[in-house]
Amino acid sequence: MGTTLSMILGLVFVLLGVTAVLLQAWLWGFPMDGDRSTAPRRWVLVHRLVGLSYASIYALMMYHMLPRLWIYQVELPARSVIHAVAAINIGILLLTKLAIIRLFPHFGGALPKLGLGLLINTVLLGALSLPYALRAHTLTSTELGPEKLARVHAVLSEIPFPEGTDVDALAAKRGLERGREILTHKCTICHDMRTILAKPRTGRAWYGVVQRMAEKPIVMGEPIGEDELAPVTAYLVAITPDLQQSAKIKVKEQAARRERAAEIADLSVAEAPAAFDAAKAKEVFASRCSQCHDTVEVEAHGGDDEAGWTAIVRRMVEDEGAEVEEADAAMIVRYLAETYPKK
Repeated sequence: MGTTLSMILGLVFVLLGVTAVLLQAWLWGFPMDGDRSTAPRRWVLVHRLVGLSYASIYALMMYHMLPRLWIYQVELPARSVIHAVAAINIGILLLTKLAIIRLFPHFGGALPKLGLGLLINTVLLGALSLPYALRAHTLTSTELGPEKLARVHAVLSEIPFPEGTDVDALAAKRGLERGREILTHKCTICHDMRTILAKPRTGRAWYGVVQRMAEKPIVMGEPIGEDELAPVTAYLVAITPDLQQSAKIKVKEQAARRERAAEIADLSVAEAPAAFDAAKAKEVFASRCSQCHDTVEVEAHGGDDEAGWTAIVRRMVEDEGAEVEEADAAMIVRYLAETYPKK
């Protein structure tokens, strides 16, 4: 399934899910006449049509998703795990709702709760997948002017493609769009889109990666053909500057963390305020550290001296991105050393 179609279906799927739940909530407000609802028949039919469309798109997306889960070659990232769990939850809720409607109508009171569950999982599924589908869709040759296309052509000219490869066609709009479709249709069978777009590479490096991936055996889906290696490489070369900008931002953030961590590494009790305010230090600790850690977790670590607590605070800043300035870190270390001393 191509990026454009996947994105459109995803948007329609979320809209249908929200519409179905809102219609259900409205229709359930009408009183019953015996065992039949007095809700307008026309809107009941609209609700059924929306539900059928929703279920059809779900079945189509699962048809493409399940093989990817089966043959995924590495451990799934957390986002993909949540994505898969939400999708499976939707299937369970749909089957349960259908069973109640057709076989167990005496459980009809549970239908609103099932509808709410479908809404939550549908919105979660869309929030996790649509941003990446949109990014993959927008990173196309339509954003590349003549100067940028010339850069792509120059990079592709240095790659050792097979003899006879038309570099001019690869660097044109149609060629780059073909590369994008191959990437999103075949490469995502085994790889999460986030994994593919995470790291910028040189043209030769991208070509090497694509060749290596094409040589790997796959159980399901179509392998990348020889004539598709160059278009995929061309598309990856074209979007590399965008990936590079994201990488630069990440490097700057990591450098800032290391700089703050280096400052914290030289802390000592003497650098804490002479008139130590325990109440203020406790407040700073709560505002900076308790966002991610509760007291039980700190107590489970056990007591430590100033050097030990300093190392922990530094690690939180460098590895976890904790926003702690040097002055606050001094108070936190002093507070931890006095509250949880080394025994």
